[in-house]
Amino acid sequence: MSAEKVEIEDYKRVATVLAEAFYHDPVHLYFAGPENGEQYAKLIQDCFEYIAYAALMRGHVYQVDDFSGVALWTGPGERIDDWYTVFKSGLWRLTYKLGAENRRRFFKELIPLHNRVMPEAMAGRTHNFWYLMFVGVKENSRGKGYLRRLIQPVLEIADQSNLPCYLESTHPNNRPRYEHFGFNVVQSVHIKDGLNSIPIDVMVREPDSFYGSGQAS
Repeated sequence: MSAEKVEIEDYKRVATVLAEAFYHDPVHLYFAGPENGEQYAKLIQDCFEYIAYAALMRGHVYQVDDFSGVALWTGPGERIDDWYTVFKSGLWRLTYKLGAENRRRFFKELIPLHNRVMPEAMAGRTHNFWYLMFVGVKENSRGKGYLRRLIQPVLEIADQSNLPCYLESTHPNNRPRYEHFGFNVVQSVHIKDGLNSIPIDVMVREPDSFYGSGQAS
């Protein structure tokens, strides 16, 4: 069973998978929490609907096994933050959907952090790489090798074009999964949430890196 490209009319199905996969993710709780039932669930769903629509406009979105898992990529030179995409996808609505403190966290901390660490990690190769924005698998579908099926097609394209791949992992448990596919941590950054520190692993996969024959999910 291979991954299939998603059409733009299915952006809500993509968002539903990601909202479930990232529901307890510490970074998403930081800018959209607290985790308080329907309000938080609705906000996470809305956020991923905007992001999924933008990725379908400007990037590449794959799904496997009737949306048991999805992956959002942008390729060389592709961005989702131009004004037309931000407007058309609804990303601008986050300005009003987020409360004052969460809005500050998202626009004044997370976005500037991303805009700083990506160029640092990809020095000299600005926009000339593949960016794995999000990948998520439903809880009841994990352990079936869907992660491999979702990201391997783009890894092969990157290898054929001699291009690196980039991602930011927001949960420590995911580091070995990505390392399995040839990604390496090039920088670890932290978001301060009160007394707690939330780590983000900045990971790069150089072209022609070896990734094993086993399955991950």
